[in-house]
Amino acid sequence: MKDDIPFSTDTYSRVRWLPGSVVQQGALSVALSAALWGLFWIPLRFLDERGVSGVTAVALVMFAGIIPSVLVLVSAKRLYTLKSAYAWCIGSSLGLSIVLYFTGVIISDVIRVIFLFYLLPIWTTLAARVLYGEPVTKLRLLVIALALIGLWLLLGGGNTIPMPSNVGDWCGLLAGITWGVSLAVIRGKDGIDARAMVCTTTVGATAIAIVAAMVLSLSGNSELVSIANVASWGQVLIATLLFAVLLLFPVLMGQVWGAQRVAAPTAALLTMTEVLVATVSAYLLIGTELNTVSMIGAAIILIAVLIDVAVQYMQEETHPPT
Repeated sequence: MKDDIPFSTDTYSRVRWLPGSVVQQGALSVALSAALWGLFWIPLRFLDERGVSGVTAVALVMFAGIIPSVLVLVSAKRLYTLKSAYAWCIGSSLGLSIVLYFTGVIISDVIRVIFLFYLLPIWTTLAARVLYGEPVTKLRLLVIALALIGLWLLLGGGNTIPMPSNVGDWCGLLAGITWGVSLAVIRGKDGIDARAMVCTTTVGATAIAIVAAMVLSLSGNSELVSIANVASWGQVLIATLLFAVLLLFPVLMGQVWGAQRVAAPTAALLTMTEVLVATVSAYLLIGTELNTVSMIGAAIILIAVLIDVAVQYMQEETHPPT
């Protein structure tokens, strides 16, 4: 479809206890879940301090995430939705993105990997254009450029734009591409249960993280997957399950549920709230640097996101669902 709003929101119902229209609720869901994702460094840091580090920690948390995902499907009597091949394809793609992202962060420069990952508005825009014929407007390009400039400043700026220079950097870039394309595909598959996609994401991420841990171990990087110094497995397992229930499952559910209701490029821009929350929370909790340049970058990202959301709102008002 070639118009400004390629999908009707008629297939979705408003959640009565949330404010706004279907699209606005989707945008709120993506933004809030991404903000929660910005706190994900806390459980990973907790596990690292107790001897479970790197990709092993990711595999453990993702495995724990399978439990609430399955229980929710069973409770809703929607377990049969796991028969969907699309759910498994999308879940595997999202799971791959998660593992690639954290692998990149672990083995390469964190700042460079985060920047390369958050090129994802570019990939969602291209994917939405190829898959659905969504127009690539000058305003869209301006908003994306503005957001990336803000991200660059938030991460400290510098004399050069970060470019892939090693395997970890490429992991970050590929993570952004797979996540961005997945967002676009999710927008087009309104008939797939979001809960099923969350479940397949946790299963896919667990399997891929185990493979990644084996590859890292065999390639001589066993320190990145070591669990030799775990003092109390009981404490680790209980904490991991709590992380999965209170953080991981709500984040993935919010991302997938929201991404079904908003344009993919908008979802990608809203996902940048993760970086804002991660930066501010690290500053408040562990005293990382947050200078004037970083704060200017954060403000620019917020302005870009608000512009895009405002445009989506005006389009929704101009082209209401029929």
